Amino acid sequence: MDENTVYQCGSCGYCLDTCSVYTTTYTESVSPRGKLLLLRKYAEGILKDIQPLSERLYTCMLCGNCEEVCPSKTEITAAVKNWRNHHPFNDEVLVPCAESIFEKGNPYNEHQSEREKWCTTHNADSATAYFPGCTTSLMQPQVAASFVSIMKDRMPLHIVDDICCGSLLSKTGFKEESERIMERNIEYFKDKGIKTLITSCAGCYSFFLEYPFNIKVLHTSQVLNSYLNEFYPQGTRTTYHDPCHLVRNSVTSQPRHILKTLSKYTEKETQNCCGAGGGMLLTFRELADAICKNMLKGSTPNITLVTACPFCLYHMKRNSFHKIVSLEEFVALCNHV
Repeated sequence: MDENTVYQCGSCGYCLDTCSVYTTTYTESVSPRGKLLLLRKYAEGILKDIQPLSERLYTCMLCGNCEEVCPSKTEITAAVKNWRNHHPFNDEVLVPCAESIFEKGNPYNEHQSEREKWCTTHNADSATAYFPGCTTSLMQPQVAASFVSIMKDRMPLHIVDDICCGSLLSKTGFKEESERIMERNIEYFKDKGIKTLITSCAGCYSFFLEYPFNIKVLHTSQVLNSYLNEFYPQGTRTTYHDPCHLVRNSVTSQPRHILKTLSKYTEKETQNCCGAGGGMLLTFRELADAICKNMLKGSTPNITLVTACPFCLYHMKRNSFHKIVSLEEFVALCNHV
């Protein structure tokens, strides 16, 4: 553990209002400040019981909102991930997910045949690959189907839908395993001659940017934004939910530009994490649901909520009766081809 990080926190509390875990529970020990204080006490030998400390350090989506406002620039998410890499938690849930990623190419223990149901087109000779991601293929396949249908006559796509990017492993304490997946995937892309990689998943997009390869990585919103003049605007009223992984990688203007061009767009008053990421939905489902419901307060049924991440989409749809769609689905409705 990097002790400099835990002592860098000045306990100012600026992070509290940005942390969806804290604003849902109002429990200091699970706030960013509280987590760092607990890590400090562990480093000093005051706290010796690892289990309760791990429980608090896994109640974090790794969204990074706290770091955006931290005046001391403390790398809080790095400290949390570092702890997780050395102290596994909830093996009954996370270990089977890790095993499933290696055995079946996804954390959901689903067979490959389930992932192939949405795919209607594939160009094995294309150097541009579409990587929908595990959650897209298995939990929200309409997202992948929408994007492929939009691009069918615009861009030949090599569909890569039989591997996992490894992002979940990297966030839940399986650092070495995620590096093995990364190495395996790099060889896969090299063998297939992939030069450009497009993905619908914000988590996959963020993790692919960490890969040590010379492949251009794009999110589907960046691709769709370049074809805006080919779509028909709709009279639909929309608003947008920012996926945390896209925000941290400065992909915020493209989805908004698309929605402002193709719909009657209204900006949300606040943008908060949906509560699903960082392994939260796996390890603390009730808390993840509570965070999501809290985030969705104030949403109205006559405004369509659009997001650019299948995991956010899946989680929000579980916790709301309002209309929530992916950016790909919305653009597909505006597609005149």
